[in-house]
Amino acid sequence: MKGSFRNISAEELEEIIRNWGLPKALLRDDEDIEFRFSDEGIKNNTETNYRIDGGTCKFCLYDVKKERPLFSMEFYQISDKLAGLRAADKPIKKPLVLEFLYVHDDSLRKKGIATFFMKKIIQYAKSIKVDYLKVMPNANAKNFKKDKKTNALSQEELKRFYTKFSTHEMPIELVNI
Repeated sequence: MKGSFRNISAEELEEIIRNWGLPKALLRDDEDIEFRFSDEGIKNNTETNYRIDGGTCKFCLYDVKKERPLFSMEFYQISDKLAGLRAADKPIKKPLVLEFLYVHDDSLRKKGIATFFMKKIIQYAKSIKVDYLKVMPNANAKNFKKDKKTNALSQEELKRFYTKFSTHEMPIELVNI
């Protein structure tokens, strides 16, 4: 285990995420793009339950001029109690779980947005001293179905996308669907 699991307040986490900035593909429209941490004021979106609380965060980048979401991400920390219940006979390894990474707009896919945010979530995971990043890649996630879109990547491509970020310093564990 890498040390004590660092708890961060919602305010601190929001500030950290806002300081991540925007990927290059979105910089030309940066005055129209806002980080949103709640459903309030979000239009033209099938995603809901944006929030930031107690180690859980679901946010989106929202184009206020065009009134549409561009990117969404959801992640959470496993609580100390839950981690302890899961590994009674082994040393407790605590993950940061990446639940959702989604570029909404087809025209923005494969432009480095997901890569940008993968690098940011990995930096964040290191900063809070988790042992690994846990991801369940699912090219057929219900989010794509309700948005009537298909994933830009196949299941195998999605797995390769996530595993290319795995390092000894911050391993990425893929969970089978």
